[in-house]
Amino acid sequence: MKQTLKQKLAAATKREKAELVIKNGIIIDVFSLTTYEADVAITGGVIVGVGSYEGEVEIDAAGAFLVPSFIDGHVHIESATVTPEEFAKVVLPHGVTTVMADPHELANVGGKEAVRYMLEAAKDLPLDIHIMVPSCVPAASFEHNGATLTAKEVEELFDEDQAYGLAEVMDYPAVFAGEEEMVAKLEAARKRQKGIDGHAAGLDGDGLNAYRVAGISNDHEAVTAAEAEERIRRGMYILIREGTAAKDLEALLPAVTTANARRCVFATDDKHLDDLIDEGSIDASVRKAVSLGLDPLQAIQMATLNAAECFGLREKGAIAPGYEASLLFLRDLKTLDIERVYVKGELIAEKGELKTVLREPIAPPDFLLHSINVKPLADDAFALPVREEVQPVIGVTPGSIVTKHLREPVASRDGLFQPSVANNQLKLVVAERHRALGHVGVGIVKGIPLKKGAMAATIAHDSHNIVACGADDASIRTAIEQLIRMNGGMVLAEGESLIAGLPLPLGGLMSIAPYEEVYRSIKTLDAGLKELGVEEGWNPFLTLSFLALPVIPALKLTDCGLFDVEAFRHL
Repeated sequence: MKQTLKQKLAAATKREKAELVIKNGIIIDVFSLTTYEADVAITGGVIVGVGSYEGEVEIDAAGAFLVPSFIDGHVHIESATVTPEEFAKVVLPHGVTTVMADPHELANVGGKEAVRYMLEAAKDLPLDIHIMVPSCVPAASFEHNGATLTAKEVEELFDEDQAYGLAEVMDYPAVFAGEEEMVAKLEAARKRQKGIDGHAAGLDGDGLNAYRVAGISNDHEAVTAAEAEERIRRGMYILIREGTAAKDLEALLPAVTTANARRCVFATDDKHLDDLIDEGSIDASVRKAVSLGLDPLQAIQMATLNAAECFGLREKGAIAPGYEASLLFLRDLKTLDIERVYVKGELIAEKGELKTVLREPIAPPDFLLHSINVKPLADDAFALPVREEVQPVIGVTPGSIVTKHLREPVASRDGLFQPSVANNQLKLVVAERHRALGHVGVGIVKGIPLKKGAMAATIAHDSHNIVACGADDASIRTAIEQLIRMNGGMVLAEGESLIAGLPLPLGGLMSIAPYEEVYRSIKTLDAGLKELGVEEGWNPFLTLSFLALPVIPALKLTDCGLFDVEAFRHL
């Protein structure tokens, strides 16, 4: 219940009872990294005092640790393949009550109106979703996507409710060159005093200098401790990413010290729904950091106060007077089992179960539900001529979205590349799917552990064309044609047979079904992957989805062909 400042002051000074008092809890003080016992008094969703208080309602924490709720510093909700409303149901029981969300994926399909849909879908939820306006739609000029987001449209979106800042700036050549459109987006954010997120993959010190001059204040693309330290020295926050494909926490943790930890924040970036449900969100990052030796209080500070300060969320991130009463009950700071989740003084989740009813979902615009538009594929659409025995090959490493630029001998027949399971060289296809342009890129990938058949999806960062990988052309064609029939999604096929599929009709990226139904379909896909020879412990779909992203080193495939990210040109 919202209360006036006068009523909050009356509760703070004990002239009136607080609406809610939590007693017998051990407060985690994220300012000093200590603990102490005190009552927490809450009125109007705000903490009005810590000390000794009486409340209209009193709760016995029975010795539980009271911890500020967690903040995800950078996430693409679309990667969970569910709507914002369903995403909230998944992450709230894991103690995440605030996320900084970049709808870059859906924007690449539907432009400004897609962002507006996400803004509306983010409203009036117990999960506080801060939408960052995408800065690079399209991400680069080396592929074809579904929409363009101009500087004028970015400025218009800044005037919408909950449009919080400018999302990750991936097109660093445009920043360095001072290109007019990019500068206009940066200046629009600076003029409105909105934060600007970075994406400094592979940038050296000079590049980071330019980023900082542009007003970019954080980065989630550091993959080594040295890169993390270099960003911190330049006054940036590092967002330590631990998602499904990119798992950087273990590599970056050695860079975190007691002297610089206040510049460190956790983020998931891209995490699949099954991983969110089975492992958790930011709670999983905290748990892993502690298991690797980080002090639990330091890890909690990074997940709460540091994130709040990084993004200017002045009333979040701590259990102290004047702060939002969003907090967790924990029994153990290492296992991090979350007993209760409160948002603004209201019990939202208990022992992994949601305890509140969310509003009805916002209906997506009709055009986003019909976004697959593919030119009929020619019989030889997947043919890859081989003029020399040694060919460029995209090298994949499990747990990383950075690829290697390999050159290897390959098998051929009648002058055309032949996939080889024995050599782990499969065919990779990226087909344009937004405007029926007919563009099809074909390449070779090493490291995807399919033994037979094919996999395909309409999730292919960042332009989200169709991406497919397989051991033979017939399986690839079956998978792609099924994707078109189901209006987007994820598919496994062998020969002319469909093995498993997950329909994602919302932009080809998200389901409009309840998250439980999507979860079951994902498990069916997992079983299908085993049938095609993929061992447990690695789901290649998310890795596949990054093989068409021409802003992450080193070699990628777009609908226009093989792309050398380091040289920033097609081969």
